[in-house]
Order: sequence, then structure tokens, then C-alpha cells
Amino acid sequence: MYKKVIAAAALLLAAAVAFGSPPFEWEAKSVENQLIVTARVAPEHYFYDNSLSFVVTGADGKRLLPSEAPKPISHEDDVFGKVEVYPAGIHVWKFTGMPPFRATVDYQGCRARTATEAAMCFMPQTVNLLPGGAPAEKLENAALDDLAELGGFKLDRKVIGLQNVPQFKAFLTGTAVGEAENSGFGADAGWLWIVLLTVLGGLGLNLTPCVLPMIPVNLAIIGADGADKMTGFRRGLAYGIGMAAAYGILGVAVILTGARFGELNASSWFNFAIAAVFVVLALAMFGLFNLDLSGKVNVKPSRIKGGKTVVALVMGAVAALLAGACVAPVVIAVLVLAAERFQGGNVLALGLPFLLGVGMALPWPLAGAGLGVLPKPGQFMVTVKYVFGGIILLAALYYGYTGYTLLPGEYSPEAEIARLKAGLAAAREQNKPVLVDLWASWCKNCKSMEKNVLSDPEIKREMEKFVVVKFQAEDPGAPGIDGIMKKWDIPGLPAFVILSPQ
Repeated sequence: MYKKVIAAAALLLAAAVAFGSPPFEWEAKSVENQLIVTARVAPEHYFYDNSLSFVVTGADGKRLLPSEAPKPISHEDDVFGKVEVYPAGIHVWKFTGMPPFRATVDYQGCRARTATEAAMCFMPQTVNLLPGGAPAEKLENAALDDLAELGGFKLDRKVIGLQNVPQFKAFLTGTAVGEAENSGFGADAGWLWIVLLTVLGGLGLNLTPCVLPMIPVNLAIIGADGADKMTGFRRGLAYGIGMAAAYGILGVAVILTGARFGELNASSWFNFAIAAVFVVLALAMFGLFNLDLSGKVNVKPSRIKGGKTVVALVMGAVAALLAGACVAPVVIAVLVLAAERFQGGNVLALGLPFLLGVGMALPWPLAGAGLGVLPKPGQFMVTVKYVFGGIILLAALYYGYTGYTLLPGEYSPEAEIARLKAGLAAAREQNKPVLVDLWASWCKNCKSMEKNVLSDPEIKREMEKFVVVKFQAEDPGAPGIDGIMKKWDIPGLPAFVILSPQ
């Protein structure tokens, strides 16, 4: 508790410098048998209802609940979507009991995104109050730990708050945002690679054990029944369109109806669940049991109304969906990537699942015209199944390991200081600048930066020019952490600092 109080005082001091006055001010006064607690919130700021907690006691020492309380409002948060917050203004809580009172409040506030400033999370705070708003005790700042190693480095620049890709690239390169946005081929090249790999991935799905054995049946549907080449090409094109439409509609539905799908990638349990699914799929590939959904879905071409072109269109969509046992790793990867890019503001990312389907559809118009572009299934399919089983099992191991690394662990300020020292030593040895990424598990915007900005290929290339140190400022009042936060004047997270060896 004492550390939290120290952190609150340090934060308010930094905020006073940054904003002219603290963005969140608390006051408590006793009026007869009531304690009135008032919160004043600066413009463009708010704090969360789900992080607000009062501990108020009267003369008997029993905890009191509010007899009157303001109602929070609904707010669209940058990361968590719709949440309840207390916005800019004055908010009053009343507690009824016998004085003397004691009051403690825990809360976390944020600064909203504006036209000139990025969104920023402040540290979780604990404020002890006495009637009249006087602090329960005068707080002494924690001893400043400058780290002797920092004496050999100079602070080049820093940025605080949520950034987008162009803004963060400008910070890394030391250029203006406009220059970073117009730097030319870099951004386009990243997207060109994504599009190319997505289409090639879709093309490769035709070689999976769930698709290849169905080639004779599919060819019979789309034109290997004596039709001329142009008719076969038209039916093959319809079959391919059905495939692309199935993945495109699935992608849009998943991303739009579950707008936070991409954020699940940062959850340990999500990664464990995906690993478990992939283990089941791998075991099916190895022949331990039969995973065949086609028998459960009774779709016969003869039951579909319309000409053979319509039949080919519908059967293409059905075939794409029934191949799920083999294509799940690729589809999930594309859905996660598309969701992350869409949440980062790129609407075109919605088209990535459709492009996956386009890649899968490419050979079928030619196959319908009678051109031999697809291999015939045979005994080699047993080997192919084992190979795909191994690939899926590797994907399961990857997701399992990712989930393990995301499990919450015991926070150690000493370990963070040691990590920073090691990074400084490596930078001095390599004569490279240091990029310090200050984050915390409670920082929602830190998670957004990790998924939507730091994972960007362009940003990754720029970060290779630095020695990158992930510095977890989980407890800002801890010895060493407190000194570094004050030395660099960091009022909130996420924050990034660039140091150059002198």
C-alpha cells in the first residue's frame, strides 16, 4: 500500500508538470454524520468505473458503502470498446456514518485521444484522504536510482501515449509524421508481401489431404462430364468464386461481429485453446481417428436448384468450409492478422480472408477447362497427410508456447533493472542506440501498441536498428523503477525512450 501511495504522489507531481494541474483531484470533507468525497476530472480525461474502489470507515471501524453515488456514462474506449467511465467534471459520493472518518480510493484514469495528443493510460493510483482533503500523511519520494550506466547515455527523444504506425515510425526515424507517411515503397511493400503470401497460402490449400482426395468429384461437378472447355471454364470459375466467397464472408462476419477477435491473440487461454484444437487436428491427420465433416453435411448437387453453374458455385462454398480440418491453421492466422489490421484502422484488411479464398480458387477455372493443373490423388496422399499432421502439430506447439509466455508471473523490479543494464551494456558494445519500451500489464494501450503497431513489418525493420529493451514498469513506486520514471519524466504508459551512447 505504501508503494502505491508513493506512486500516486509521483504521478500527480509529473502530471502537474505536464498539464499545469493534476488531471484527477480528490477531496473528502466531513459534514455532521456524512463524509462527502469529491473527484474533479480535467477536460479530455476520465477514469474507469470497474477500477474504482472506496474503503471508507467510521468511528466503529466498519466499512461504509456509498449512500449516494454518481452514475458513470458509457464510453467507447480505444482498446476495450464500450465501458463505463466517469468523464471530465465533478463527481460526488456520500457516505453516512459516525465520524471521525477515514477514506481511501483506488482508481485508474486515462487521457482521451485528441486532435493534438495521443491517448495515454495513467498508473493505477491509491489516494488516502482525511476530512478536508488533506493527505493522510506527507509522502516522501522514493530514493532516486539513476543507474550508473545511464551516465554513459544521453536521452535523444521520447514519446508517451498510444501511437499509430506512421507516428511511431516517425519517432523511430526522427522525422516528421508527414515524411514518414510519404517515405515511399516501405509501407506498400509490407502490404504487397501480405497479399502475395495470403494468395499463395490459399493456392497451397488445394494440396491439403482434405481437398486433394475430392478432386475427381469436384471435376465431375464443374465440367469433366463432356462439356466443352468454355463451359467447363465458366463452371470452374463459379466453383472458385464459391470458395472465395465462403472465406470472404466468414472473415467479415468474424471480424465485424467479434471486433475484439484480434485481441484474443494476446490472451494465454486463447493460445492454449488454439493449441488444443491443432493437437486434435494433427492426431486426425496421423490416423488416430477419423475427422470427416462431409458425412454430417448432406449437400447433394442434385438437390440444388438452378443450372450446373449455380451448382458449382454452391459446391465450391461447401468444399471450402468442409476443408476446415486441414486449413484451420492458415485460416486462423489470416483471420487474426486481418482483425489486427482492421482494428488498427485499415478497412482493406477485411479483404484478406477473401484473398485467401481467391488463392484457393485460382486452379479451378483451368481445371474445369480440362487443363491439368491439379495433381491426381493417390497413395502418396498418406505421406502428405503425415506431413500436414506434422505441420499442424508444430503450429500447436507454437501456440502452446505463446500461451505459456503470456501467463502472468511474479513481477520483479530487480529483474527489470537487470534487463535494462544488460541492454545498455549490449548497446555500448555494439555502438547502437537503445529503445526502451516501458509497459505494464494493466496498461490497455500498451497491449494495443504491441498488437497493432510493434507487430507491423515496417516498424520491426526500423527497430532492428536499436537494442530494444522491454521494461515492465508494473510497480512505479518500486526502488529503481520510481527513479527511472522520474528521471525520464514519464507520467503514464505506454512510453518509449531512445538513448544514445556518449
